[in-house]
This record gives sequence, C-alpha cells and structure tokens, in this order.
Amino acid sequence: MDIREHRCWVNKEKKWVKCKHCGEEMSGLQLLKCHLGGVGSDATPCEQAASTVREMFRDVATKEKHNLRSAKSRSVGEVQLVNAHKRGRSQDSSRESDTPSAVESLGFREMMIAASDGTVPDSNDLKGRMFQEALEEVEEYVKKVKESWAITGCSILLEAWVDSKGRDLVTFLADSPAGPVYLTSLDVSDIKQDSKALISLVDGLVDEVGVQNVVQIVACSASGWVGELGESYAGNKKGVFWSVSVSHCFELMLLKIGELDSLGYIVDTVNVITDYINNNPLVLKLVRDQDHSLTVSSEFEFFLPYLTLESIFRAKNELTAMLASSDCNNEEDVRISKLVNDLTFWKTVGKVMKCTSPLIHGLLWFSKAKNQHVGNIYEIMDVIKESIAREFNNKESCYEPLWDVIDEVWNKHLHSPLHAAGYFLNPVTYYSDDFHLDSEVAAGLCSSLVHVVKQSDIQVKVATQLDMYRVGEECFNEASQADHIIGISPAEWWAQKASQHPELQSFAIKVLSQTCEGASRYKLQSRLAEKLVPSEGMTSCEQERLEDLAFVHYNLHLKSCKAKLSEEQ
Repeated sequence: MDIREHRCWVNKEKKWVKCKHCGEEMSGLQLLKCHLGGVGSDATPCEQAASTVREMFRDVATKEKHNLRSAKSRSVGEVQLVNAHKRGRSQDSSRESDTPSAVESLGFREMMIAASDGTVPDSNDLKGRMFQEALEEVEEYVKKVKESWAITGCSILLEAWVDSKGRDLVTFLADSPAGPVYLTSLDVSDIKQDSKALISLVDGLVDEVGVQNVVQIVACSASGWVGELGESYAGNKKGVFWSVSVSHCFELMLLKIGELDSLGYIVDTVNVITDYINNNPLVLKLVRDQDHSLTVSSEFEFFLPYLTLESIFRAKNELTAMLASSDCNNEEDVRISKLVNDLTFWKTVGKVMKCTSPLIHGLLWFSKAKNQHVGNIYEIMDVIKESIAREFNNKESCYEPLWDVIDEVWNKHLHSPLHAAGYFLNPVTYYSDDFHLDSEVAAGLCSSLVHVVKQSDIQVKVATQLDMYRVGEECFNEASQADHIIGISPAEWWAQKASQHPELQSFAIKVLSQTCEGASRYKLQSRLAEKLVPSEGMTSCEQERLEDLAFVHYNLHLKSCKAKLSEEQ
C-alpha cells in the first residue's frame, strides 16, 4: 500500500501534505505514516482511516521506528484492566495525600473538557455534588440496560487499536436493543501473543456480564492478535459465538476484489484521479454535481473511492471535454488527460463498478441501524451475489472469481451459526417465496438452540414449538401474513405474535436482538481510553477517579448515539 495514495499535496516544495481521510495537515510522508498508523508521539492518530489502512501503516511505521531506536527491551508488566463499571472500591487516603488529587490532574481536566461543553468545573465541583449526580444518573441508566439482557441477551463488541505510544489497547462494549454500555478498557500489549491469556481475559469478561446473557462477540478485525483470538475462541467452552463486524468483512471483500489481476490497477488509479480532483476546484465541482449525495458513516469510508469512481464514470464526457479545452501544462495534467481519453480504461472502470457496486450498496443498506440485526445478513449476501451474477449476464467465468472472494471472507470471518438461525427465525425471510432451508441453515439453527438455550428440557420445548412456526399454524397463521410482518423488527414481531409459545419466543428474541455490526458505529474517542491506562506515579485514587469519568463519559456518549440511531429508524 503506497503512502502517496493517502495524501494530498498542500505545498510540494515544502513537502507539506494533508491526510485524505481526516484532512489534517503535516510535514512529510513519514509523519503521515505515523498519523495513519497511530504510532509515535509526534503525530495525532487518524480516527477516520479504515481499520485495514491503520493496521498496514501501524506495522510500517512501527518497524521503521524500531530500526531507528536502540534495542532496549521493555520489561513485561501486568495487563492493566480498567473495570469502569465496578463500584465500591477502597480509597487510598495515605497515597492521595502525597500526590495531587485526580480531579486536579491535567489528564482528568482534559477528559472533563471532552465530556462536557468545554467548560471545566473546578475540583470542588468535580469531587462534590455535580460529578456524583452525573455518576448516579449513569449508573441507574446502565442498571436498566443490564436488566433487559435477561430477555434480549447482548453482544460484546471489541474495538482494538494501537495508541501513540505503541500500546495495543482494546475497549469492550455490551450492545443490545436497550442500548450499548461501556464495559472496560485494556492494555494487552504484554499478552497479545499468548492466546490462552487472551481467551482467559475474554472468558472473565463474559462471566462478569453473565454467560446466560452473552450471545456473541463481534470483533473489529480479522487480522493481528484480534484475528488470532477469534480463531482460538471458535471452539471455546463458553459457547459464545464469534464474528467479525459486517463493515470490516465487506472492506476485506472489496480489497480482495481489487487485488484480482484484471482490476488491481484501476483501484490504484482511482486514488490518483481522486488526488487530482481534490486539488482542482473546477474538476471537483464537476464530479460533485454527478454525486448522489449519499451520506456515509465514518466506519464505511473505506468504499468512498468506489463511490467517487461512480461519480467519475457518470461525469466522464464532461471531464474529457474539460481537459481537452484546457492547457495541460504539467505532468499530472497530461497523465490524467491520457487516462480519461483511454477507452480501455473506461471499459475496465465499468467492470470494476459491476464487481463492487452490489457490495457497496448492500453495505449502504446495512449502514441503517434498523437493518443491522443478524436476521438480515444471509438474505443480503445472497442478494449481493445474485446481483453480481446479473451484472455479468450470469456468465459463470466472469462472476465466479468474485463469488469465490466473497465466500472466502464469509466462511473465514463473517459467518456464524447465529446468522443461519436469524435467517430462519426472521419472518420476513422465512415466509417469503425465496426461503431455502439447506443443511447449513438447519445446522446453524440447531447449534444456536444448544448454545443460547442452556436447559435441555427447554430445548425440547423449543424444537416442538418450531413445528408450529414452520407450517404457520396456531398463532403463526395470521401473523405470517405480509401486513403483519412489514414495518416491524423481527424481534418485536416475536414479542407481539408468539406469546402462546413462550420458550420459542424467548429463543427467537435473543437471536434476533443481536447485531452484525461492531463498535465502530458508535464512534468512541480512543484518546480518552488511552488516558485510562495507569501511568508511573499515579495513585490508586487517581486511577479510580479516571475510571469513574470514563464510565460517565462513554455511557453518556453511547446513550446519545442510541437516541440518534433511534431517530433515524
């Protein structure tokens, strides 16, 4: 991956560049690598770059920095676990008297600015009534959310990154229809190569949330220590399903499609043309006039080049005419002019769009919060594959390589038995003419039943009640009609229509209440979590204060996100 594909020139003579993802300006490509990889203290991490970009340049920048510094080994410390949701900790009054209180420390005040409107209360306010009221309010909110898990279950979302100090950090959330809540933040730098230690750590978190409540874990990545943990966790005794977020898996599919021999150079050329467009106001306006004005969430920004390609394709005639009428007075102008006048180039652009457009628009559909439950993923993947086949007039030699790429990512990273159960239990898909019960769906349903419903006698009752749902009898007779299904979420449908079969109803609600998307949808500020890892000289009281603030800040942020997402539905 070329660093030049991720920069726009601000001043070529002074080597001043701008990050294409977040717009931050800096001096030189080396600093841009650190910015994209989130490595080093001289550059602020880019919070807009896709996870694959971050991982790529993290490795590049880390290796380069490692070669420059002396080989001084770091002592192996204990994993720092921040249980921000635990209360009732002991106070260390003797140590507190030796150091400034947490609320007077710079880190605490910086985080208070992030958590407020910019006004920093003094230490008396923070130690007194104001902060205590906020803490109690959030604790009450989180308590109500946790109480809902007995009915809906929850998904643990894992978000990992490397901070400016090169530490491997991770934040865990618990997500459910009642809303997401912040669980904990960890520094796993010292155990990321130890699969047993990582599994033990995650198992401890599952136990704390409640094995009976946790249905699945949704990871942010399929590579690095997170990917290795996912592979190790697959057969874990806890019986918790593991999947990678749908947006990251779609990103992997697009990257692998771009690596195909016939398409690779076009994907690289998109970045060159985008660079040119961004640095030429007239051309930028021309392309923007062709845009569909799609609103794209930050976690889906990795496919913006493909949307730009669609806009360029629609504006190709106007773009060709504009370049023909202007003087090409530099090397870049000449190169772009040759590209837009190359018929072979446009033919290949059309092929790229046929390959990628179904994936992109499938993910755009998934970007809506109401569509992100596990009951949809099977149907959408089938729709995407069939759309690609139609784009190539069902010529197997054309679309089969693309299907192979999609299937590879699906089978290795995305697919979970829970998705098969969701497909079966979603009345929209089950009662449609296109529903197909194959061995994979049947096996996924059985596996989900065994793992979600722990008691064997209840499993038998659910299996018996499934016969009524399968043939649409009793309460399912009228409820299976289209006007009873459209406009209501599958979990709500089961809550309203299936009270005659409470065991099956409970099982279906727990399955269909789970998400396919990861923590990225909630746009957590990683810099706050970075401040939570204990530093040298910090007292236990200071750390506890920081934990309390993180608990308040993150959960208020997540509560606000939940409200905004609900408004969009």
